[in-house]
Amino acid sequence: MSDRTKVHRAPQKQSFDPDVARSIVSRALIAHVAIVVDGQPYSLPVACSPYGKEVLLHGSTASRLFKHLSEGTPACLTITHLNALVLARSAFESSMHYESLMALGSARVLEGEEKNVALEILTDHLFPHRRSELRASLPKEVQATTVLAFPLTEISIKVSDGQPDDLESDLEADVWAGILPIHSSYGIAVAADNLKPGLSIPDYIATWVIG
Repeated sequence: MSDRTKVHRAPQKQSFDPDVARSIVSRALIAHVAIVVDGQPYSLPVACSPYGKEVLLHGSTASRLFKHLSEGTPACLTITHLNALVLARSAFESSMHYESLMALGSARVLEGEEKNVALEILTDHLFPHRRSELRASLPKEVQATTVLAFPLTEISIKVSDGQPDDLESDLEADVWAGILPIHSSYGIAVAADNLKPGLSIPDYIATWVIG
């Protein structure tokens, strides 16, 4: 932790457990990455994957975000998992259960064999068991893709998972209070319009879970 990543609002929710950080990153499909360009902040969603003590990010070489990240522009990366709504007896005390991670730093560009391996890791993270069925990426496709590793050395973790924190004076109100869990899941796969006849949905898709 640094002065920049110290939680000031509700500091009791800050976690310093590296296992919590790994869990948040390992379950993430999307990270939001923010930079400042010419005084204007930009924050964009980017597909991500865990990569040791870093997070893998990939995007087009033509992307403004990735051009600046590749040049070492300082950035802020965030990942959030929303787990529940906390329904208190007042709007003010109502809240959410969540796990969030914020990382500050500058990304490094991956090249050569490390880039090729990173692309495989990203594919396996986003689409488990599928890579063996897919054709290999063309050289021009790899060349058109920037792969970055963002450090997890300066991070802030915040976890909220408590009960409704109502005022004592609100406890006798005739208002239901409690926790409403939120679950993300995959739906039923829909075949492409131009799918070859006779191809069924792969069995491995049934094993995919979110979170």
